[in-house]
Amino acid sequence: MGYSTDYKGELRFTRELKASELAAVRAVLGEDIRDHKDWPTNQPYLTYMDLELTDDFGGLKWNGAEKSSPMDGLVNTLINVVRRTVPDFGLAGELHAQGEEADDRWTCVIGDDGFATRKTVVLTGTKVQCPNCDHQFRI
Repeated sequence: MGYSTDYKGELRFTRELKASELAAVRAVLGEDIRDHKDWPTNQPYLTYMDLELTDDFGGLKWNGAEKSSPMDGLVNTLINVVRRTVPDFGLAGELHAQGEEADDRWTCVIGDDGFATRKTVVLTGTKVQCPNCDHQFRI
């Protein structure tokens, strides 16, 4: 088993990519990071590159895979790998994360330095639990 997190939102390319540049991005998508010892990453527990191109090829989104690794680590690995062949590659935007626990919410934000960071979401409201299904939520 493991812990699942869902992601919503898109990371848009900072400029329109040429076909060869899109191919460089696509070559990374879906790959098992553990199979690429030469890929620079600062998080040793990353697994699959659970991102896909948006329908308009203008950015990236989560591919819906179960048990995705932390998105900030995946995005930063992708940026580092693609910049080997596309030095000015960049992303902008946010992916909003919701873990299995009601209070497990955060945002993967592309910062001013061009890399992804994890931004904590401050939750408000009273946490309650449904007496029938034990689901927790905030009101």
